Amino acid sequence: MRFAVLCLLVLSSAAWADSIVFDAASPKSDGISAVGASVSGQAADGTPVVSLPKNTSDYYKRNGLHFRVPETFAANAEEVFLLIEHQDTFLGLTSVRYDSREAGPAAPADPVAGYTCTGTGHPRRSLFRLARPEFRHRGEDGCDIRIEGIGAVRRLVLKTALDPGEEDAVRAEIPVGPPARVKLARPMQLVISVGADADETSGLPDALQSMRELCPLAATLGFTGVESYAKWNFIEAEKGRLDWSYYDGVVNEAQRHGLKWFPLLIVGSAYSLPQWYHDSPSNAGFTCLEHGKSNNIQSIFCENQTPYVQAFLKAFGAHYEPTGQLLGIRLGPSGNYGESQYPAGGNWGYKNLKEHIHIGWWAGDPYADAHFGAWLKARYGSIDALNAAWGSQYTQWGEVHCFVPQFAETQRQRKDFVDWYMGAMTDWCERWALFAREGLPNTPVYQSAGGWGFVEGGTDYTDQAKSMVKVKGGIRVTNETDSYAQNFQVTRMASSAARFYGVDFGSEPAGFNSAKGVAARIYNVLINDGDHLFFYNGNLMGSDQAIPAWLKLAPLLDRRDEPVIDVAALYPDTLSKLDDGVFRNLYASSFYQRVATLRPRLDFDFCSERMIQDGALSRYKVLVFLWSNIVEADVLNAIDAWVRDGGTVMAMQWDRMPLLTVESDTAVYKRWKAGDTGKGKALLITEDREPPKRYTDKVYEALLAMPDLDPMTQAVLRTEKPEEVYVSALKNGTYAVLNYSDAEARVKVPEKAEVTLAPYSIAIVE
Repeated sequence: MRFAVLCLLVLSSAAWADSIVFDAASPKSDGISAVGASVSGQAADGTPVVSLPKNTSDYYKRNGLHFRVPETFAANAEEVFLLIEHQDTFLGLTSVRYDSREAGPAAPADPVAGYTCTGTGHPRRSLFRLARPEFRHRGEDGCDIRIEGIGAVRRLVLKTALDPGEEDAVRAEIPVGPPARVKLARPMQLVISVGADADETSGLPDALQSMRELCPLAATLGFTGVESYAKWNFIEAEKGRLDWSYYDGVVNEAQRHGLKWFPLLIVGSAYSLPQWYHDSPSNAGFTCLEHGKSNNIQSIFCENQTPYVQAFLKAFGAHYEPTGQLLGIRLGPSGNYGESQYPAGGNWGYKNLKEHIHIGWWAGDPYADAHFGAWLKARYGSIDALNAAWGSQYTQWGEVHCFVPQFAETQRQRKDFVDWYMGAMTDWCERWALFAREGLPNTPVYQSAGGWGFVEGGTDYTDQAKSMVKVKGGIRVTNETDSYAQNFQVTRMASSAARFYGVDFGSEPAGFNSAKGVAARIYNVLINDGDHLFFYNGNLMGSDQAIPAWLKLAPLLDRRDEPVIDVAALYPDTLSKLDDGVFRNLYASSFYQRVATLRPRLDFDFCSERMIQDGALSRYKVLVFLWSNIVEADVLNAIDAWVRDGGTVMAMQWDRMPLLTVESDTAVYKRWKAGDTGKGKALLITEDREPPKRYTDKVYEALLAMPDLDPMTQAVLRTEKPEEVYVSALKNGTYAVLNYSDAEARVKVPEKAEVTLAPYSIAIVE
């Protein structure tokens, strides 16, 4: 009898819990009350609701419904639960902020269940947990609770305990298989994160719950794949014993929602190392030259990890490729993020411990010295030839060591070191791609190219794109931002190389995106004929305006095509290896400053020295030297030959900074200056170097006067538009226009009807 009474007390505890209510049908109740701006209306069934005002102006802040709670409710409670009954008319993530005793008046509540809105139009419930609340009316409008990202609220219930089965009941209301709002006639890989990652394999239940919330919305928005990490330590926690259970769970949950898996395969980054490997003699991390300190990201100059990488990729392919559930894979060959670069930022260490990580030169381990020495021997053959090139006095190869390039005594010495350093990363990434292709012969493979061109990162966008030809793969840049101008600057080298070498191109944001970034990123992949587009879920789902922008603009991806390009800017490969000012600091890059002044006038490619060696100049009519006065001799001679065959170069005539080779040979510059150009032209522009627009204005004027440019290029040059409107001519005969400004823009392409574009929108002019 006593046991029965105890059970009854336990089962009845929720009935005795304190609770208060807001009801849209009687908003002036004695319980929760609405404060601030809200819109009263009715749901489809006539039930009264209150809704959020439409957010049309602030790209960085979400609108919220504000509610006040009596100060006496749940005083000193450790937790309370907020149950939101609403009409599911919104698309996006619902979030709640509340007045907390410890975290202040805008503490984030813990989402429990039903926190993703999928626009089904049906009645739904969302459940949140508020830890240690203290309702003292300290929030905006004197509120205690702020609800963001929801359609129409019918009723709120704040309670100190949940009823038995209540959480499961809310979870059961999460829809599965809502219809897609975006369906491309010309499919591409549309991939999004869905919270499938965890710090430990024990986090799988939470990861799957996140997927159950986010996958329905991802499918509704038209995404075809979901991304997560696939970490070595999750699969081979014990040496030789492969456990696929974590990622099998991810794949199965994605499949339940009609989505495929696009994993990032991580083997060498610190947080992916199994303990048995980390604690073994095989562990050989990078060491920086600046401080002599090491980390646990595996050195690419050491072969210790190579057999494990090859075995991992082979086993992964054998397990997952036959399932048919892979949309593709992304390679994580190095770096702290699992990208095709050296350690540069983001401190994700082994077992979440801090690591020594910074932008720098990661060639301080003994394996690097040996690797560098072998490269020099292959290049020069003898120590005497090396001394002649470097102006050095070595007597034997063992005296040559890695060094910080800024301390090199000659330009050739510095250039050689950086060539080796970047080439070593390209070679390692190519080996990864070949290993992956062996293990996954039928799966799309993408390399991960990050950074913004700084040579310490080791990412050579051209060489890494070219290396993917061997596996018929692609390159995904991981560096887009909220700005189209910056996206063009940091991605155009990779996209130019991808189009030239015929490999797939995709993109990823480096961090935050607003609705502005959605427009910028869609436009960037549209005008590069991209094959892959990735979003972090928060950038799209956690914004009032991003999803509406996506629904409006994503269908335009069906119109994507290669751009019509007559003009290329010489990418400053050599100069960047000799001068920190070219790329080292993104917001002070001498090259990108000049790119920014020309892009509003014209769409153009970047053409690297490697591309020139491989014959890319035949694609262009004009090559512009924006900030590239030092070029390798063979490349400069190739440019000169192209000019003599009819090409046009535009460069600055500034004798204090003449065009020369690494060895300071100015012969080509002198010939051009004397008018010795064969069938072509060398337009040497006399203008101040600062501000950069003075020079690019002269370039623009010269382009306007060139009659042999493609008619579509000429039309772009003559388009009437505001400064922050960008135009690209596409090979399908259309013009893609982006208005990246806060104001409505009128655009007139010659011989085409005038169009008016809303702020941050795209139009296709036919």
